[in-house]
Amino acid sequence: MANRVWPKLVGIAAVITALQLPLFYHYNRLLGSSVNAVDNITVSPAQEQAEQKEIAALKKQYRFVTVSADGQYVAYLDSKNVLHVMDLASRQELCAANNPYTVQYVEWIEDERLFVGEQVQPGDLELKTVDVPSGVQTIVTRFEGLPADASFTKITFSTYTNDIYILINSGTSSSLYHIGTMSNVSLVPTGGRYIKNIAITQTGSKLYFEDYADGSFNVLSLDDQGTIRLIKRDAALVAVVGNTLYYGDINSQGLVTAVYRYNAATGASTLVKTLAAPTLAANIEITDSGAVQVNAPT
Repeated sequence: MANRVWPKLVGIAAVITALQLPLFYHYNRLLGSSVNAVDNITVSPAQEQAEQKEIAALKKQYRFVTVSADGQYVAYLDSKNVLHVMDLASRQELCAANNPYTVQYVEWIEDERLFVGEQVQPGDLELKTVDVPSGVQTIVTRFEGLPADASFTKITFSTYTNDIYILINSGTSSSLYHIGTMSNVSLVPTGGRYIKNIAITQTGSKLYFEDYADGSFNVLSLDDQGTIRLIKRDAALVAVVGNTLYYGDINSQGLVTAVYRYNAATGASTLVKTLAAPTLAANIEITDSGAVQVNAPT
């Protein structure tokens, strides 16, 4: 599949490099400035509880309900393929973006923009950003010549380097793409692995990913020289906080039984928490302080 997509991507990337330089400089301002920003927002327990109830209510009614990094805004997709962004404190809508194609993926870029992945047609996907609060949409790149069932699976990015990794899956195959600091799009060689999840370190020097091979789920790393290393077999990628990887031991049902912190410098792992009950990795959250939080299934 990579051989089929690559020639088209070369041409696409050349066009994108010229057209997306303004977008790159916006990322540089947006992502770079947000790293050192001080969050002075204070939320009372009562307000936080009300906002959590609002988010839960939205999840019952809409798709792709996702909250911004600072917790101020929530985005959701309605039945007419319109992406709404609402201020959680005031319950006021900030913007609404009409999407011409079927939305497959929504992810916040800090607090000012969202990634939106769409299926133009089977085998033809488009990635764009939506600005908040203007609602202005900007095309980032387009992936053509993919299998008919290809879809956006995960997007991860570094706020320090502006590196973006895009995972697209179809059936039993995966394609991993990288958008670098000059908006160049490249297909990342992964040895034909089927990849379930990806997460980049804050400094962008390492990508961690979970694959499925030979009957087991495994956690691996990919450095900026393209070297892939196995971290742990029979494990699930839970999260990357800062530059630290958190992964889970899994049982025969693929559920996480314990969460570990990985030290990339020494290659050693430390037990963080043994879970009271086996849980899907998707239901586990790691706080900024490194604590393990198990959320109710959504």
